[in-house]
Amino acid sequence: MRNIYLLASVFLLNQSLFCQDHIHWGSTGDPLNGLTITWHASSLSSTGDQIKWGYTSAYEQGAFDVDHRDDYGGYLFDYTFPTLNANSTIHYNIYTDDEWGHATRTFQTSTDPGSTQFSFIAGGDSRTNMSDWQTAANWLANESTDFHLFLGDHVNSGTSTTDWTYWYNNGVNYLERNLIYHTAGNHEYGSIYLNQFVMPENERWYSFEFGNALFICLLTEEDFSTQYTWLVEQLSTTDKTWKIVFFHKPFFCTGSHVDDMTTYRDTWWQAFDDYGVDVILGGHVHYYLRSKPINLNVSSTAAVAEYGSEPGQGRLQILSGSYGAPVYAPGTGWFIEENLSTMNYTKFEIDGEVLVMNAYNMVGTLIDNVTINKGAANIADGGATVPSEYSLDQNYPNPFNPGTTILYSLPLASKTQLSIYNVSGQLVTTLTNNHHLAGKHSVHWEGTDGSGNPVSAGVYFCRLRAGAYSQTIKMVYLR
Repeated sequence: MRNIYLLASVFLLNQSLFCQDHIHWGSTGDPLNGLTITWHASSLSSTGDQIKWGYTSAYEQGAFDVDHRDDYGGYLFDYTFPTLNANSTIHYNIYTDDEWGHATRTFQTSTDPGSTQFSFIAGGDSRTNMSDWQTAANWLANESTDFHLFLGDHVNSGTSTTDWTYWYNNGVNYLERNLIYHTAGNHEYGSIYLNQFVMPENERWYSFEFGNALFICLLTEEDFSTQYTWLVEQLSTTDKTWKIVFFHKPFFCTGSHVDDMTTYRDTWWQAFDDYGVDVILGGHVHYYLRSKPINLNVSSTAAVAEYGSEPGQGRLQILSGSYGAPVYAPGTGWFIEENLSTMNYTKFEIDGEVLVMNAYNMVGTLIDNVTINKGAANIADGGATVPSEYSLDQNYPNPFNPGTTILYSLPLASKTQLSIYNVSGQLVTTLTNNHHLAGKHSVHWEGTDGSGNPVSAGVYFCRLRAGAYSQTIKMVYLR
């Protein structure tokens, strides 16, 4: 089997020398303003390299010259689109090596960056095991979302051109279909990494806005003090509801990397607490970890009561670092709410003042879930009460295809289980089985079972159990 894999890899490596490949997407700004496609070819076309594109296969927007720069084994080509239509399909074709591609390619644009209802996926650490990286990439390629955050350690050696070529070839389905914002890890940071991806600002650390959220990318390899000054400026001047920071090396973890970022708790993490960062995303450790609410302004040895950005509330740290890297064993610590040894990714859905995080393994099984509802927190702070009773609302839309949202209310912090059953009373999947704070919560179901397989069309029942409360609603799935 190993020989077959090596032969296949050599074949892919040779193929990359003779055609346009390594297609991937970045942006100098948000997903519709500054969207850039990049590809590789071994030589320059004698008449100039081009791209033609449109919102139909007629390429009605025209053909355009593209920029190029040196890359290992040839050249990289970039084309930055003008401001694009939201929720649209781009049809494009590339002219490289003196010929147009043999087939039209497509790319789906994001929702309007002004919308406060959007989603994104975060994860990383694809190095070392290329077959596992291919499995992860193929699964992620079929996930619907507005953009991705890649949390570093793309390849095992950033100076190995072979590692980079294998990474591109095994991740092709994911890379060609998704806009990805990258941060660098310790394994790949260097000149080849910095040459591969188009990102905002100086491309090492940067920020961008989407809807009511500010996204900040930091670099955990160098220039910590410079980044700290810049970070404080970003956080102190934003008026966004959600503040989300992502970088590679985590502050709170277990194992050999436990102290990698301890030195910067008095600067970087202090800023996170002082300015109420909501979500902190990292990789580096190859497992899934969700922290308890952390606020070092309150305690350095115990969690606070709830997640949120208000004084006294705590940061939600998520570590999602296994897109192919060797999986680490979980550990123990005062800051750990959930820690699982599995390949994983995290999908975030923001709807106004509600953020829902669902974590999945690489067959689509839900492994963790948490909701932050700022609307509920603000009501409580204003003197009104949280919901007075338990309730499970009718899902919407209903009937539905492919996905539906389920809302429920908790008057008290409760151990909560939300499960889907078929008409025979058999368990299909469990959407959440966690302790949740009082307030209004939402969970999205994509019409899949516990193994990530699409369910059949028909009637399903959703049951909420919270404390002694139990309620069931009927849902109709259309195919």
